[in-house]
Amino acid sequence: MVTGTRARFGQFVHKRRRLLNLTQDEVTAAGGPSDAAQTRAENGTGPDPSIETLRKLDAALRWAPGSAARTLDGGHPTPLEALDGEERSQPSRPLALGPSEIPLDLDTIIEILGPHTRITKLSAAHPEVPGLAEAAGELSRVVSKITGAYVTRLLEVNGGPAGPRQPLVEFAFGHLLEEPSTVTDPRELEEARYRRFLYGREEDLDAATRERFWRRWEDAVKLVATDDRDLSGDTEVNA
Repeated sequence: MVTGTRARFGQFVHKRRRLLNLTQDEVTAAGGPSDAAQTRAENGTGPDPSIETLRKLDAALRWAPGSAARTLDGGHPTPLEALDGEERSQPSRPLALGPSEIPLDLDTIIEILGPHTRITKLSAAHPEVPGLAEAAGELSRVVSKITGAYVTRLLEVNGGPAGPRQPLVEFAFGHLLEEPSTVTDPRELEEARYRRFLYGREEDLDAATRERFWRRWEDAVKLVATDDRDLSGDTEVNA
């Protein structure tokens, strides 16, 4: 059964291909998906297009990166010709460290965990101390952000969403890979969901978010390679 969303997506794909005066074979030759995948996309049949298919449609139909995924989720594609030269030449996000970021090595992170554990235990043992529980809770949130950044980098450089699942990572940092049901800060929520994506837990993400996270991971790997770091493990994160 063809849904309204899939039918709408198919119309955009078909109209764009006709506007460019391309056959399906020519779309494939330009880096697009196979004829069969194009037919399913245009007719709205079969399973939803994969991330790879969506990215190939962007390339062959000359849409800005992420357009096909956004269109599948109800948005609109951005033709490359609609972008000015300056915007097209810039990367999707800056890769250089900003002035508000500093490298934080693993030894420092480990040093933080000791005092944090002691303060948490003191808070539990002395609930009568005014403000102690609130301060311990705030400290736990900050420590989770720091350790979360380390886990994110660890997963990025060890294969990302396509890499092997490491039981040790889940044993040590399983709470950082759980569904962020209690997180309210948008930035923390984004980071928590990105970590889950890197660990292969993407079932709760829409196509546009998966595409955005996939490109973020690719950019992160490129940055590590540029810095000539060992891709088997990185002991620094940015804080």
